Amino acid sequence: MGEGGAGSWYVSREEVERGSPSRRDGFSATKEAELRATYCSFIRDVGLRLHLPQVTIATAMVLCHRFYLRQSHAKNEWQTVATVCVFLASKIEDTPCSLQRVVIVAYETMYRKDCNAAHRIYQKEVLEKQKELILVGETLLLSTIRFDFNIQHPYEPLKLALKNLGIFQMELKQVAVNLINDVLWTTLVVQFKPHYIAAGSLYLAAKFNNVRLPSENGKIKVWWHVFDVAPKQLQANDRAIYGKKPMLHGSCDQATANSNTDGETADNQATANSNSDGESADNQANTNSNSDGESADNKLFGRYYDAYTLFKKKSKQ
Repeated sequence: MGEGGAGSWYVSREEVERGSPSRRDGFSATKEAELRATYCSFIRDVGLRLHLPQVTIATAMVLCHRFYLRQSHAKNEWQTVATVCVFLASKIEDTPCSLQRVVIVAYETMYRKDCNAAHRIYQKEVLEKQKELILVGETLLLSTIRFDFNIQHPYEPLKLALKNLGIFQMELKQVAVNLINDVLWTTLVVQFKPHYIAAGSLYLAAKFNNVRLPSENGKIKVWWHVFDVAPKQLQANDRAIYGKKPMLHGSCDQATANSNTDGETADNQATANSNSDGESADNQANTNSNSDGESADNKLFGRYYDAYTLFKKKSKQ
């Protein structure tokens, strides 16, 4: 992972799943995923009780994900870190909450199943100790993220894309926003930049709602151009997901033909590099790469869909 700069926060799936500090300290992938879901749930609950906007809650979750990219759960209790992230996020997003208010609400949320324990936060000694703990934690968080407050979310790219594409169906928009909210609970936000997640959310929302997105050149804008995502990426990953011909909304062949100067059709492009032994396009979607290695972008929609589907399955258990 790169050091410094906003780009350093985007890592590979392998780095997340196998190279995290927590994994090196003996935490299993399953345990780390459980802790991730737990602190995101906590952040959401505390944020709602503080009446913070969704953007602030999202920033707190991203801060927590970034923290645990460089710090271990073995040495840093998620309850303290998550509370610190809410406190700092409220300042970053200009929706400030007093330290005392954040501490009280977080403590009450933590012990909501034990009223007697929750009530202890109103004891002066306990309150002051918790406030001091959060301030110390804030110092650690700031040093860990290197005072990098540049946190962008997929909401704005999605909003601009819907406007530019002339899409006004509220149901489609809400599903896409819900997908973004769900993705915040996963490590996809430290694997892909906001505009890719926004594109993936719109793409899946359209599929779930059986909505046809603009995919022809001319007066109507091609939807993936708004996100700067190539149709070849969509085709390869649609094949990987569904195991058959791409199911892009609109004419996939025509869209690709229009977007390439040589007029090569989508089907021809998808199969042009097939091996003589009949290697399937599905396998090629996962194995073909450029000379400098396959970019993470080429895996976006397959991984996005797989991760989102897995997350939804686990959340129902």
